[in-house]
Order: sequence, then C-alpha cells, then structure tokens
Amino acid sequence: MSDTLKRTFLQAFKYLGLFSLARFVTRRGLRILCYHGFALSDESDFRPKLFMRPETFQARMRYLSAQGYPVLSLDQACQGLEKGSLPDDAVAITIDDGFYSVFRCAAPVLKVHSFPVTVYVTSYYSQMQSPIFRLVVQYMFWKTPENDLDTAGLRLPLSGKLPLRPNEKKDSIMWEIIRFGETRLEEPERRILAYELGTRLGVDYSNIQKTRELSLLNPQEIRDLATEGMDIQLHTHRHRLPEEQGLVEREIRQNREFLEPLVSKKLQHLCYPSGVWSKRHWPWLDRLEIISATTCGPGLNYAETPRLGLRRFLDGENISQIEFEAELSGFSEILRWVRAVLPGS
Repeated sequence: MSDTLKRTFLQAFKYLGLFSLARFVTRRGLRILCYHGFALSDESDFRPKLFMRPETFQARMRYLSAQGYPVLSLDQACQGLEKGSLPDDAVAITIDDGFYSVFRCAAPVLKVHSFPVTVYVTSYYSQMQSPIFRLVVQYMFWKTPENDLDTAGLRLPLSGKLPLRPNEKKDSIMWEIIRFGETRLEEPERRILAYELGTRLGVDYSNIQKTRELSLLNPQEIRDLATEGMDIQLHTHRHRLPEEQGLVEREIRQNREFLEPLVSKKLQHLCYPSGVWSKRHWPWLDRLEIISATTCGPGLNYAETPRLGLRRFLDGENISQIEFEAELSGFSEILRWVRAVLPGS
C-alpha cells in the first residue's frame, strides 16, 4: 500500500471514530515515544528517520497537550507498570543519542509544556566533541555535487579518481571509507580524513563542525539539561552492545563513568543502541543494576511487558501527523494485533 493511500485510509478511520475507540481499548498501555536529533539545517532531508524538523516536534508536543495525554517520566512510567497504577493513555518521551540539537531545539519546546523526558546519551562522541565520523561521511556523500572523488594523498585502501555515479557505486565507496576510518584510524586522524573528504566532495566540514548539527551534547550542556530536570540515562559508550558479557560491562561502565558525575545520580535506565538487543543481555544487565531498557520494536507496554524489552514508537520526519495520531491512539497497535492472528500473517 502506498503512503498516500495508507494516510487516506487512516484519515477515514479517524473520521469514523475508530481512533477514539482504540484509545479506550488500549488505555492501559504505556506509550513510549522515541526521538533522535532535530534539524539545524537540512538533516531531516538527509535522514528523515533520524532527524525531525523543530516545527514538526512542536506540533507533536502541542497535540499531546491538546489531547490530554498524561506525560510521565520514565521512572514514573516504570513504577506505574509495576504497581498497575498508570493513568489512562500514559505517555513517556525518550530521546536517543544526545545530539546537540536536543539542547538547542527540543529542550525549549518540552519546557513550554512542562513535559518530562529521558535523554539517552552515548558518551564517546560527547567526549570527543567532533561530528560523528560515520554520520558525517554519509552526510557529505549525500550532499556532494561532485561526480567523482580524487583519493590521491588520502592514504585510503582506494586509489585514483573514483566515479560517484550511479548511487550504488557511491555507496560502496562511502562504506569502504567508513570501515577504514572506524577500524584503522584514531579519532584525530578521522577528523583529518573527514575534513579532506569534505574539501574534495565540495562540502564544508568546518561548517558542520561549527554548527554542531552532527555532534553530541558537551559535558556542560548535559549538566545544564539535568539541572533543568531532564533525565539523562545510559546509551553505551561507543553506541554498541556486543553479545559478550565483558564487553557489555565495559560499555555500560564507561558510559556511567562519564555521565554520572555530570548528573549526580546513579543511572539505571538503558536504551539499546540502534535497537540491537538480545535476551542474552538481560542477566548481564540485571547484574549491572539496569532496571529498564528500551528497544526500537513498536507497540504498547503493559504489566507483563519485560522491563528490559520495553517497546517504543520511533517518530521522525518520515512519519505523517495522521500516522502519529494512529500510533498514539492505539489504532496501529490494534492493527498489529489483528495481523498477528490472521492466517498467513
């Protein structure tokens, strides 16, 4: 079904009162919303699932307020699930990664509505304070007006003048450079490579660095957000959670060692990086005193939902307002229930 047709059907179902009915049927389910970054320039065109225009985020928060959805902190929501004391239609708001744009764009909007929020911060690039290498390389390859890339002098495992058309060829070159940078270089060398790539691709890396559109919160901004009441929580150190206990413990320990002194409290909520998780992680996370962990799997949360497997709705610029309303009302959840029991689904 095309996106246009899907949205037309959703509008019709809303008009028929099915969203209101769904909200009543699913009223005991906890809705957890997930956001990432907010566009300071054209990031929402580059990665609409990852970056949202500030205007769209403002509209989402106005809708929550106007429709009377009770917005709880993640702590309150988890306690409500445990005790069976959630208010009807309860919502928790989470933001992943800790982009600088959370401070610049999201925090003022949330403050207007007095909405609590949990911000899961990955610590490596918050310490480094440079654009995230993988993301900035992808962005520059997306934005480049050039038809080829001259690799002379870049010391890459690629040589010569490489064609950037068609897109399949460009993507292959891009991922080869990302793999090389992430496995063979240290961060200062990655910055130099990114700057040189930007020069040859006709994209101003220095401006990306200056505007911080692909950078994370710095330590002082994390302190400031925590002081203003935002709940800063864990997202691993290097945005990865391997299926090996020792490496998991190191990722969580390094993340805590960076964040806890900034927020002056023990951190016990985790967001799985990139939504990658396994039940094998659960006993390890228990031993690390993690009391909740959020996934990227869609759905509402009930008393029986595992606290280390909480479901969320990933909102982004790619999601229309009517799709957002369908998810929030529980109508999309009911459709998932129906599909799960239909033969052949």
